Amino acid sequence: MPDPHLPDRPAAPRPKYPPPFDMFLSVSGSIFFGWPRRSIAYDATDVLNRHTPRPIIQGVEHIPATGAFLIVANHHDRPDMWIGWVGALITEAVNQVRPARTPIRIMVTDAQRITLFGRERTIPLSRWFLGRVARFWEMLPIAANPGDTTHHAATLRQALGVLRQGLPVLFFPEGERGNAYALIEALPGTGTFIALASRRAVILPCAFWEDGEQLHGQIAPPITISQRDDAAVREQVMTAIGRMLPSSMWGAYAAPIAAVAGASQSAEKSMRD
Repeated sequence: MPDPHLPDRPAAPRPKYPPPFDMFLSVSGSIFFGWPRRSIAYDATDVLNRHTPRPIIQGVEHIPATGAFLIVANHHDRPDMWIGWVGALITEAVNQVRPARTPIRIMVTDAQRITLFGRERTIPLSRWFLGRVARFWEMLPIAANPGDTTHHAATLRQALGVLRQGLPVLFFPEGERGNAYALIEALPGTGTFIALASRRAVILPCAFWEDGEQLHGQIAPPITISQRDDAAVREQVMTAIGRMLPSSMWGAYAAPIAAVAGASQSAEKSMRD
């Protein structure tokens, strides 16, 4: 049975960005034993240098040199497109702007889940392994199980605490169900979290897509969160992300993205006239 969360996949072959298992082997001792210590910024650049063509990201000039900020991005993930490439691009971009500060804290799933016989199941040992990875690279693990609201709330409070310290955080509002084909609905509650974060941090939308054989990223200028309603904030943020994506990826937010794009075109036409 097809996964209802995924749109129809394009027939054309897509470029391959698998996990760099050779790099994982080189850092496995550090992950399992906590020594020797490594830099996530260094490892991010190492990962990116392993792929040809090298992934690229634009809009780095929008990253603040000081203070807290929250990057909100689409969860660009599919078979042969490991979400870690997105994290590596963001990590390297932040390190270019503020190399002397603590690297960006990435909010990640705490377990890998698959659908088996119509039910979602956790892959054995994935929670243990991902927990080790999260501790090693100072990530913020969030429960893969959507019903684990206690764990979700604790991680979101932890992320707000990181922002209060003036540090950056990367957040995927779609959760692990997000994909590289089209935007899906942001998870309930993520709008409330972003609204709370906006009281102490700059909010930067960021979009990822593929152009030919190359992974692209784009960081937008900061947006102002003027509402507190969860659904309204979710739509505002995902629309801001979607405006940087090809129209074929607008997915669940096609209508609001088209409306904002149309309004912008009308305003530009009026200014020219």
